[in-house]
Amino acid sequence: MGIIYLFLSITFESIGKTFDKLNFTKNHISVRQNLLLVFTVMAVSVVAFSLITQQSWGRLPLTAIAVLAGIIALSFAGNILDEHSLKRNDLSLREPLVNFEPILTGLVAYALFPGERKPIYLVIFIAGAVIVWWGVHRRKLKDFQSKGMRYLWIATMLYAAVPILYQIALDYLPPANIALVRVVAILVLLRLFFPPKKNRKLTGKMKRYGMIAGLVYAGGAIVGLYAIKELGLLLTMSFLMLGPALRFLAGKLFLREKVRHGEIISSALLAVAVAAAAIL
Repeated sequence: MGIIYLFLSITFESIGKTFDKLNFTKNHISVRQNLLLVFTVMAVSVVAFSLITQQSWGRLPLTAIAVLAGIIALSFAGNILDEHSLKRNDLSLREPLVNFEPILTGLVAYALFPGERKPIYLVIFIAGAVIVWWGVHRRKLKDFQSKGMRYLWIATMLYAAVPILYQIALDYLPPANIALVRVVAILVLLRLFFPPKKNRKLTGKMKRYGMIAGLVYAGGAIVGLYAIKELGLLLTMSFLMLGPALRFLAGKLFLREKVRHGEIISSALLAVAVAAAAIL
């Protein structure tokens, strides 16, 4: 089941990003509106899943509480920056940089969790960094886009630390409960610091796109944690390098974005590297 969880996580994330971008480009939703809408749907979905599956809660030591606080803080800041980047930049423009996230996580995890170490993982993450760097073409960006990419750089650094904390938190809580705490806490913080503006109303299309994104993100948040729990962090991160290839495809087919040859080739090379990780 771990591999199924993993591929569902990759697929859900790609679908969510595509609908987010469509909401920005077609419906001109604001970042504030989109975050509140998506996380409201996510919170309702994750709470419903937790109640239906009757997830258990035990006493949490201070270590677990501190780890959960770190997950919330990093995810909250990362989501805000990521959304600002997504509004400004093409989906396909962002993806080479997004691919550094699982690579950075994998390299740190290789150092921190000796029980999962295999030399092939180190080779794959280093090779992945080289491939992704090669696939990033220099582009003439407008100031609007350049600012978005700076947001994405910071978000990538923040996001890369979150799975490390997930691995620790899974020793204390089941995956669904970690997703529940993270999503509900971020929604509360958004309501406190980014309340909706009364002069901007959500249209029916904005709501539909946001609801779809929220539902698939909620599913991805849960199954992604189950994948880490069953497969380990290193194997999960190596497979997550396949995610941008799906978003290149979505950008080309649904958003009519220009995907360059270097990006296609680098995605194919990453697929070969991931296949090597699975086989060896």
